[in-house]
Amino acid sequence: MNKDEILAKNKQDGLDERERVVYNKSFGIGSVVVGILCLAFSLYNLLNGKTFFEFVSIMTAYLCTTLFYQFYKIRKIIYFIGAVVCLILAVGAGIGFVVNS
Repeated sequence: MNKDEILAKNKQDGLDERERVVYNKSFGIGSVVVGILCLAFSLYNLLNGKTFFEFVSIMTAYLCTTLFYQFYKIRKIIYFIGAVVCLILAVGAGIGFVVNS
């Protein structure tokens, strides 16, 4: 198999390594923006005497999903523990939101 055949086969398989890195990094940057927005809206609600359970629920659910996926792929127990803690926080924040709505 020559170089051109290898390159053509890789293009058929989907994203190349550089594209995968950019794709994954974009999700990381997006999650930081979501986190900053949730924090800003939470602070705004806190300063105005309102609850902010919905924003806590969004962020902890996101972290829970990310940590469960990392545990599934890497199998380090610390990811599982973090995921379970975030799951409990997400459910608790969701209940707090419903109760206080």
